Amino acid sequence: MKVDIEKLTGEKVKLSIEFEKEEFARYYEEELNKILTTVEIKGFRKGKVPRDMYLRRFGEGKVLQQAFDQAVNDSYIDAVKNNKIYVIDEPQINIDFERFTNERIFSYTAEVAIYPEVKLGQYFGIEVEKDSTEITALDIDNYILDVRKSKSDLEIVEEAPLEDGNVAIFDFEGFIDGAAFPGGKSENYQLEIGSGSFIPGFEDQMIGMRPGEKKTITVTFPENYPAENLSGKPADFKIVLHEVKKRVLPELNDDFIKELNIPEIVTVDEYLSFIKDKLQSEKKDAGEKKFEYDLLKKVCDNAEVEIPEIMVDRKIDSYIKHEEERAKSYNLQFEQFLAYQGLDLEKYKKMIAEPARFDILKEVVLGEIINAEAIVLNDDDYEKGYQEIADAYHMPLAAMKKQFPKDQIEYYFLLKKTVDLLKEKAIIKE
Repeated sequence: MKVDIEKLTGEKVKLSIEFEKEEFARYYEEELNKILTTVEIKGFRKGKVPRDMYLRRFGEGKVLQQAFDQAVNDSYIDAVKNNKIYVIDEPQINIDFERFTNERIFSYTAEVAIYPEVKLGQYFGIEVEKDSTEITALDIDNYILDVRKSKSDLEIVEEAPLEDGNVAIFDFEGFIDGAAFPGGKSENYQLEIGSGSFIPGFEDQMIGMRPGEKKTITVTFPENYPAENLSGKPADFKIVLHEVKKRVLPELNDDFIKELNIPEIVTVDEYLSFIKDKLQSEKKDAGEKKFEYDLLKKVCDNAEVEIPEIMVDRKIDSYIKHEEERAKSYNLQFEQFLAYQGLDLEKYKKMIAEPARFDILKEVVLGEIINAEAIVLNDDDYEKGYQEIADAYHMPLAAMKKQFPKDQIEYYFLLKKTVDLLKEKAIIKE
């Protein structure tokens, strides 16, 4: 058997496989004999029909089909294995029937996507900036203000204009080129002025309105607005303001702290210390994630690799399955879940395509670094990894080990150890 391998674009290879006549003849004979053991013709016992009689009556179509299938299956697997080709998809098989008819030589081609080859660039000693994780008094004040707002009461403001920080109760309807558009209308909508939750410029133009007043304001939807039919377009909104309310914030005292029901936190001083630690931890985690992302982005940018679309598509499918499970937890259909975010399935796929591609890119580049540096796990790596996951999910260590045996989680730990090594050798820019 002759095997030629041709590298195609898009991380694919084309295998051209040709059998010697004698090789294929063996497959032909094997399949014919299998068929003859099952054939029944009047005058002959089952399995005793002469081959010539079978071929005269039924032809060799079934024999050839089975011989083709078996020859392709065996030869393709052997060719991939012997040439150390790491395929990631089913092959596209094309049999040269014309040649077989004319020459009785069986040959075919198989095009298949393969695991991408990676040419590493610099990955140790990468310069990366690391954000400050210091917490300021303003960070603490803003956090506490948000908590007080969540526990606040709303009081109607009589005969006063709408101000920044007030809550407006109003009706609105939006128009583009004079025509109302779907989703652009609401009644008795509640909006905190200054929250920035509406289209830029919308809230600013409402300031100064009084209850009962009508007004038309003009804004432009952002270019990256989720609804593509609205993005970048100017719109007129007709508004009727019904009520103006102001927030009455609870006083920050020990009684308020007790109402928050935070274990072992009962005084303002204890609460301030608790919030500082909480924000410090969150900012540290966020800073570490950004540092890791920036580092891996540079490592991947330095590498030369082409990611097959089939790998991206599979990653997108895994994202979708994860989100479908999230939707179920809210008792929603996945389509409803997306609709609440202003998305449909196609828009969601477009939105996650690049993150999916980067996830694949990170994995294949880190995999190549693992090979290049001969990174292996020791017992301490497993213990540390298991403990970190157990802590993150608040599970007993023994239960975590039972749920995820070593062979199932080994590669995850390898990737994590590699990332830790890259971070250790990175140069932090001040």
